[in-house]
Amino acid sequence: MQQARLLCLVGLLTLFDAIADVPTRPPPSDARVLGSERQPSQADQDYLRGVQLAHGEGVPQDYTQAAECYLSAAKKGHVGAQYNLAYLYEHGLGVARDFKQAAAWYRKAALQGDAEAQNNLGVLCATGRGVPHKDVEAVHWYRLAADQSDAEAMSNLGMMYLQGRGVKADLIQAFQWIRKAAENGYAAAQNNLALMYANGQAVAQDYVWAYAWLDIAADKLSACTQVRDQIAKEMTPEQIQRAQTRAEIKRTEIFQRANKTK
Repeated sequence: MQQARLLCLVGLLTLFDAIADVPTRPPPSDARVLGSERQPSQADQDYLRGVQLAHGEGVPQDYTQAAECYLSAAKKGHVGAQYNLAYLYEHGLGVARDFKQAAAWYRKAALQGDAEAQNNLGVLCATGRGVPHKDVEAVHWYRLAADQSDAEAMSNLGMMYLQGRGVKADLIQAFQWIRKAAENGYAAAQNNLALMYANGQAVAQDYVWAYAWLDIAADKLSACTQVRDQIAKEMTPEQIQRAQTRAEIKRTEIFQRANKTK
């Protein structure tokens, strides 16, 4: 069992240590617009045009024109445009790369309550890109987004608790937030939750649950398959069967939860 524990630790360490500094999340390909109860405003129209140009939907892809459309809508307070414009600045798409501009536009969207912008601003605060490196502020934005059930923010907040960054280290809080993120379908959190089960961090060591969560995470993170299979060598056939059953039950729960939020 000790051998499996070490293999699990080595196999998962890269994601486990880096997850609090994950890249920001790209904009969705589908437009985030206001409800259909009213006619689209000029800001909505500019934003929608920006989405078409950024993704080449019915028009040639053109990030420069997309940025112009997003800027027009963002200045009018359109949250989706502010978020997308921030992402373009962060990655130098259609505009010169500028982390300060990215942080500024993420902040505008975050202050309007956009969970994805709150998470991305937290990432910039945690990494010191475009803003001073302040873990306390990163925790603040992660928590706001996590309270809106943003799975990536839940995972990031859990990692801050685990590493004692911006908050007092707390394994129980880390476990709880990482588990919430895992149950909301975030693969990196599923990976990290498996590691906590395998190493007995904040929870009794449990290779059945470690295998189950790695099996789920492997659907999106293929590297987890190898670690899962290494753990399986230290398990009985009955334990593996129980783990696979738990994984299937959890997959169904995660799928149903995701459909409820759509």
